[in-house]
Amino acid sequence: MSLPTATIRRLLNVPQVAPIWVGGGRSLDSKNDEVFCAAWLDPKDQGVRSMEVGQFPPTPEQLMRLLVQAIEYPRHPQAQPCRPHTIIVDDRELQFFLRGVVAPLDIQVEYQAHIPLLDEFFEFIAAEVTSDDEDIEVLPPEYVSVYKQKIGEFGQLDIWRRLDSLTPLKLHCDAWDSPTLFAVLVNPQSEDGAFGLMLYRGEEALRNFWQQIDQEYPYIDEDDDERLEETVLRNDCLFLNFAQVDEEDLGRNPSFVLKGQLYSIEPGVIHPLEGMRPFYAPEEAEMVYVAIEALIKFWKKTKKQFDHEECPELDLRFKIPSPRHSALHYQVQVATMPEMIAEINGDLEEGESQHQIPIDTAAIPRDAYILFKLFPPQELQELQAAVSYHQRGEIPEAFEGYPVLTIQTKKAAAEALATKIAEEGGIHHLTVFPLSGPEQIVMLLAQTNANHLWLLDTFDPESGPLLLDWIKEVNELEGACGLAVAYGMTGKTRMQPTLKQIVGLFETSLVHSFVDTQRPPTPQPIEISKR
Repeated sequence: MSLPTATIRRLLNVPQVAPIWVGGGRSLDSKNDEVFCAAWLDPKDQGVRSMEVGQFPPTPEQLMRLLVQAIEYPRHPQAQPCRPHTIIVDDRELQFFLRGVVAPLDIQVEYQAHIPLLDEFFEFIAAEVTSDDEDIEVLPPEYVSVYKQKIGEFGQLDIWRRLDSLTPLKLHCDAWDSPTLFAVLVNPQSEDGAFGLMLYRGEEALRNFWQQIDQEYPYIDEDDDERLEETVLRNDCLFLNFAQVDEEDLGRNPSFVLKGQLYSIEPGVIHPLEGMRPFYAPEEAEMVYVAIEALIKFWKKTKKQFDHEECPELDLRFKIPSPRHSALHYQVQVATMPEMIAEINGDLEEGESQHQIPIDTAAIPRDAYILFKLFPPQELQELQAAVSYHQRGEIPEAFEGYPVLTIQTKKAAAEALATKIAEEGGIHHLTVFPLSGPEQIVMLLAQTNANHLWLLDTFDPESGPLLLDWIKEVNELEGACGLAVAYGMTGKTRMQPTLKQIVGLFETSLVHSFVDTQRPPTPQPIEISKR
C-alpha cells in the first residue's frame, strides 16, 4: 500500500529539516479499562509532534496516519511543519511496514529495541490530547468562490434522488493523479437533510467500500466509535459533504443556499495510510471541481434515459475548462457501470456462487439453546482437557475471554451432534448473513470442513443485540472463536452447562458474509477421548 500521489507531492513540499523523530505505541494503565496511546516525538525539541489515545492497540496504518499529521500539523504550538530525515521505531513489524510507505518521502526508517524518550513519555501521559483544526482552510482560497457557485448548481439537480450508492458513475481523465474515479452519491435521506459525494480512487477502492457495507457495517454497534472510525478509515476516497447549518454554526466552512436553507461545504480526503483529512490540496480541489462539472453536464444530457431504464449503458466525453486557468481544459469520460451493478446485485455467476451450497436447517436439534459464552484462559484450558471431541485452532496468546458459541441440547442429541461434526472434519468457519427484507433477520451459519452449510440460528432486532455483543468480543480477537456442544437442558444447568456437560469444542473463526465454495473438502484432525 502506498500514499496517494497528491499526498506525496504535498509532503515533499514540506521542508526536510528535522534530523530524527521517534515513534510507537503503548498500552497505558487505566482504572476503568485498557487504553492505548500512539505518538511521534522530536527528541531535539523534546516536543510531541502527534499523538492519539484510544481503546484499541495502534496499528501500523494508524502510526502512518499520525506521522503525516506530525509532518504537516504538529501538536506542539512552537513546532513548525517539517519532514524528518530519519524515524526510529521500537517494533520490527512497524519498521518493515513504514519502510515501503515513506520511501518516496526520502525518510529513513530505523529500529531500536528500547527508546528511552518514548518509554518516559508513555509513563507520564495520562490524558488524550485533543486536536485543534479550527485554523485549517478546508478549501484553497482561490477555489472558494467557484465552489460556492458550482455546488449550488450541483445541489439543484434531481440526480440526488434518482441515483444511490449502488449506482456509481465512472469518471476518467488522464490528467488526474488518480485517472479513474468512481462517483458515489449520498442521498439526502437523513433527518437533517445532509447529502454528499464520494469519489473513490479506483475500482478496488470502490469494491472495498461495497464490501464494508455488506460485511461490516451491519455488525458494528453505532456506539462503538473506535471500530466504526477504523472501518471508515480503510476507505480510499475524496468526499464532499453538504450539511444544513445555522449561520452562527457555520464556522470557517464555505456555504451555499439551497431552497432557502443554508448548507456548509465540508470537503475531505480518506486514505488508509493518511487517515481523514478535512481539506483539499489545490490539485485535489481542481480535480473535484472538474468532476462535479462533468457530472452536471452528464446528468443534464442523460437524465431522461434514466426515466426508461434503471441504469442505461452510457459513455460520454466532455471538455471541461479549468476554474482557475483559462487556457487549461480537461477531457473527462463519464460512464455508467451496469455490469458492475449487476455483479453487486448478485446477477453474475460469481456473485451467485456463494449461495449455491444448500443450507441444512435440520443439522442442529430444534430443541436446543444457542448460548454466547466467554472462557478466561484457565477455564479454556480446563475445557480443552475435558471434552470428548476437540478441534484445535489458532487462539491468541493473550486474551481475557475466548468467545465460544455453545449449543446446549439433550444428552443423546449433543453426543450425536459432536460426532457428526467430527465426521465432517470439524468446523471450517462460522459466518453471519443478513437477509433482505423489512424483518431485518440475520442468519448464523457454520460451514463444516466437508463443505456443508448448517443453519445454527436466526436473529431478529429483538434478539440481535446478543449476537452483536458476541461478535464484538470475536472481533477483539481478530475473528478467533469456538463452537461447543453441550447437554443439560433442565435444572440448574439450563443455559449454564458445566465443563463435564460440554461434549465437544471446535476452535475456529468467524468470517462475515462468507461461504467458501471453491475450496475442496479439507477435514481437520479431531482429538477424540472417551470419558
